[in-house]
Amino acid sequence: MGFSDCGFSRASALSADEYPLEQWLDGGCHAGMQYMERNTAMRRDPRLLVEGARTVISLVAAYKPDRQMEGPFHIAMYAYGEDYHERLKRMMYQLIALIRERYPDFEGKPCVDTVPISDRHWALRAGLGWIGRNSLFIHRSLGSFCFLCEIVTTAELEDVQYESGQAESEENNTQVHGCGDCHLCIDACPNGALSDNSPFVDARKCTSYNTIENRDQMLPDNLDARGYIFGCDICQLVCPYNRQAPPAYHLDDSRKAELESLPYVDETAFRHFSKHSALSRIKYCQWQRNIKKVSDN
Repeated sequence: MGFSDCGFSRASALSADEYPLEQWLDGGCHAGMQYMERNTAMRRDPRLLVEGARTVISLVAAYKPDRQMEGPFHIAMYAYGEDYHERLKRMMYQLIALIRERYPDFEGKPCVDTVPISDRHWALRAGLGWIGRNSLFIHRSLGSFCFLCEIVTTAELEDVQYESGQAESEENNTQVHGCGDCHLCIDACPNGALSDNSPFVDARKCTSYNTIENRDQMLPDNLDARGYIFGCDICQLVCPYNRQAPPAYHLDDSRKAELESLPYVDETAFRHFSKHSALSRIKYCQWQRNIKKVSDN
């Protein structure tokens, strides 16, 4: 179907140690993302999402491009291609149809990040990698340039076992077991959104949050966007696992030229391009706001 890896885990509730959601919320680190305050129990337990759920099938789709945009403006690399929501849902429905050819009674709900479920923590349970100091899921061979999704199913798969993979540092309680002593992501973040004393990203300081989720007319005065007008890849670009990960997406000349011309197009052209892109997450006024911020800097 085009997925890069998959893993399986039993559908049971994530513990507070596995998924310290309330700690992140209580600290206000979710900034203006009030939707994260809803369905907190469901985010922790897939059996509240799918009645009778027994198994979570975690799926990984790598997206690292073979080259990047050039010029003064940057867009997070996950937005280079087709909207991942559309792509992953299509791939999951195709996979479900294929499974039903052999198991007609198979029932499964495809989940992307628009569904209240924690993709990272189910991929962690499935043993596919770990959650790094940058709070992103890091696949053992593909790095963090990966889309994550799940099929929550009522099917009970035989011999499904998992190890949470949660190696907590006694000093700072951070899930870092694959990161060792590396702090490159923390050091590289221009706004201090990452901290060695916290397993969370502080969205209030994060360029990705501010250029996408922040709906204010003006971005924070002290935000250093480093050229990013949609999302941010800085903490990923310095990660050693991403440097060694193989490319998974070919950015052809035509698409690259389109991306590099986007900061200079009018609203009609922007809407046309973003219709089937992750860029549809923001409005044109936010797009212009982000461009102005980078231009002023």
